[in-house]
Amino acid sequence: MHSSHPIIREASSDPDYRAFSQLIGEYVAWLRGRYEQDAGFISEVLDTQSLASELADLPAIYGRPSGRAFVAVHGQEVRGCAAYRWLANGTCEMKRVFVPSRFQGAGLGRKLCSALILAAREDGYQTMKLDTGRRMTEAISLYQSLGFQECPGYMDYPSNLMPHFVFMALPLAQATANAHRSAQAII
Repeated sequence: MHSSHPIIREASSDPDYRAFSQLIGEYVAWLRGRYEQDAGFISEVLDTQSLASELADLPAIYGRPSGRAFVAVHGQEVRGCAAYRWLANGTCEMKRVFVPSRFQGAGLGRKLCSALILAAREDGYQTMKLDTGRRMTEAISLYQSLGFQECPGYMDYPSNLMPHFVFMALPLAQATANAHRSAQAII
């Protein structure tokens, strides 16, 4: 019997990582469409982040022990993805949170983020950081609702890109009770 709600689970197989990669490809297309007037800027950001090489080696970058990747699955369909990776001693970085617009509105982004927060806490991290585009207001609102606060830049992006990013951090020991409850209900 299939649940009527997507299940959030850790990516653990080649098909999971292929689906994750396909969703990130869809994210790139969405990003280019949303910021069509800034196509050169988007390409520069994605090149700086080495997205192509990242997608070619997802299990090594986001799989254990380097990090963890999660997918939101309904039946056989992957409807969202999110991951974190080791950044520095005691700190991990949330990356690649994406739910296609056709699946938005059911709280999948929040559930994926909550699963990441709980997993990172369980893995012993003290802080989770992230960066996002300054114009990604929906994402920023979600992250703030989970307890993330702006912090100084921690990635070495080219100086012309830095003003376009928001850097955020969440002390995992103080992560919101809502994130903990949401994650427990779905893992």
